[in-house]
Amino acid sequence: MPVSDPICKSSGLHAVISVVASDTDDRILRFLIRNGRASFAQISSEVGLSAHAVAERVRRLELRGAIRGYTALIDQASAGRGLSAYIDVRLMPATDPARFERVALALPATRRVAFVTGRFDYIVELACRDSTDLDETVRALRRDGGVAATETRIVMRSSDAVGSASSGGLR
Repeated sequence: MPVSDPICKSSGLHAVISVVASDTDDRILRFLIRNGRASFAQISSEVGLSAHAVAERVRRLELRGAIRGYTALIDQASAGRGLSAYIDVRLMPATDPARFERVALALPATRRVAFVTGRFDYIVELACRDSTDLDETVRALRRDGGVAATETRIVMRSSDAVGSASSGGLR
């Protein structure tokens, strides 16, 4: 389904942007995932378009929300948080999910909170300093988050979408 772009200043007409991602858009997005600071010229050599065409596609991806922003990838181990873990969380029936999310996201080790289907209600992704930090984080979730049950898994090794591997550290 197309969406209207701002009015074109020269013609006074609305431009139409397709919200269907193309293979080229996917290649641009994959390149930006690997290097969000890449220049349009660098991306253009990878995808076979001019730098101007890449800039226009990136602008359109930003306008339709496919690119929400740019951020730094942090090597958690180098930042002192080399113990990665996932906590599966089941809430008590009376727990307000929004309250749980606020509590979980306020903990220093929390990197991401996801509401999921299955036996558990949430998965909490953590980057901890050490096992004591992990223990304190799990205890804080249980104590303050309205949690009925948890199951914790420690990451032994991980790989991200662009193929770089790490030993236990979240990227």
